[in-house]
Amino acid sequence: MQKNWTRGKQQKEMSLMTVNLLTSEICCPLCGKSKAKVLSEMDSFGFKVRYYLCQTCGFVFQNFRESAAADPAFYEETYRQLYQATEEPTAKDLRQQRLRAEYQLDLLQKHGVCRLWRALDIGASSGTLMQTIHEAYGAEMIGVEPGNAYRKLAEEKGFKLYPSLEQLRGSETGKFDLVTMMHVLEHLEDPLGTLNEIRTHLLEDRGFLLVEVPNFYAHDSYELAHLSCFTEHTLSEMLKQAGYKIMHMRKHGYPRSETLDLYLTVLARPENEPEENVAIIPERFVALKRSLSTLKRHLLTRIMPGKTWLPLEEKA
Repeated sequence: MQKNWTRGKQQKEMSLMTVNLLTSEICCPLCGKSKAKVLSEMDSFGFKVRYYLCQTCGFVFQNFRESAAADPAFYEETYRQLYQATEEPTAKDLRQQRLRAEYQLDLLQKHGVCRLWRALDIGASSGTLMQTIHEAYGAEMIGVEPGNAYRKLAEEKGFKLYPSLEQLRGSETGKFDLVTMMHVLEHLEDPLGTLNEIRTHLLEDRGFLLVEVPNFYAHDSYELAHLSCFTEHTLSEMLKQAGYKIMHMRKHGYPRSETLDLYLTVLARPENEPEENVAIIPERFVALKRSLSTLKRHLLTRIMPGKTWLPLEEKA
């Protein structure tokens, strides 16, 4: 798989050169308008990555037609190979998942999730969050995980997993009273459409949605696999467009930083009667906010490196 992607790299970059970059052909995943300008360009894992800023609503995104990460096959094995040099789970990654799962459970328990009978984790990885929720609530857990090695590890814990949402929907008929998406939404070609699909087909009317994404105003965010970059504002607007009411939103750095709000975690519920054609409130001065937040990140890294970047591994 890795060799196939390496061989296809040159062809992919050639196709990028031939893409018509007229803004009329690049549609914003949030507002759907075709008025975007290039915000930043860089190399990520040897691939050219280009981010656009929507001039209508302020959303930052890759054009999925240009991105290698928009291919579903990318996540089967290549994603882990690029990011971790192996498709097998690593000790560092498993530790981060465990700490993150404990944090998410605490948020659920403090903000009104008292009982769960059936929950779905999209992007389940090793199944750590599934196991944490199951042990706390006794809920039946189902997962979606495209990565072959990670899905196998979760299945070995006794959970049922599917490689894709399409395969899950083809096999599961019941709905869920909790759907979780930890660092998944930013990877999706159509995040708004997926949130709509979850609300209409997968989530109980009185269910909960738990989402976490990188915070564009603290996290680096720019990398091959991140098709979207969310701010507190644009994440709120996307959830509103998809028919959700936010119960709680938290900016934080756990488990990586004490000084930077690297992540946005949201607990939301479906609206009883979602409005159609809800106006999007634009976000202004995105590029300036990004520049100032990047400066802050660099300063804190220099002044307080030990608190700004917590260890990935347990101390000996």
